Amino acid sequence: MEGKVRRRIINFSIKREMQIRLLLKLMVIVLVSVGSTGVFFYLYSNQKIGQSFTQFHIQARSFLDYLLPAVVSATLLGILVAFVMALFFPHKIAGPLYRIERDLRERVGRGDLTIRFRVRRGDEMGELAESLNVMVERLAEKMERIDASTQELIRLLEREEIDKEELRKVARRLEEVVREFRV
Repeated sequence: MEGKVRRRIINFSIKREMQIRLLLKLMVIVLVSVGSTGVFFYLYSNQKIGQSFTQFHIQARSFLDYLLPAVVSATLLGILVAFVMALFFPHKIAGPLYRIERDLRERVGRGDLTIRFRVRRGDEMGELAESLNVMVERLAEKMERIDASTQELIRLLEREEIDKEELRKVARRLEEVVREFRV
């Protein structure tokens, strides 16, 4: 029972659409690799049988000697095709992740809450970028409320007559906004 529950949690931890897109891309890489290997092997090993059985037997022995390099070459070609395709496959994931990480570190980390995360059309990280944009907007709103309360507090403190009740209200509002952060 516990294994079934755990399995469902693992399946739903990744969006199904993204799983399907990644699976299809991997399948294309494998199919192109295997297809190129098969075509190369077929073309390399396509030999005509001689007119007599004896002649075929002689050709078959030399064909087997000829077959090993064909298998090795076709396998190496398939691996090379898969490698070249795999170089470009993770680019739609790694590129946006790198840009998002860089902007988080360099801009948001230094307090710039005006940033908007953008990804190119078709990149896999569009929803992540949008979620981060919502998070930064909410954080900016909280910071604006803290700034407004702080400015009001400063204004009250600069008066000659300090109204302690009004000062307490502003301090409570400031405290409420700060409590929204979990540190």
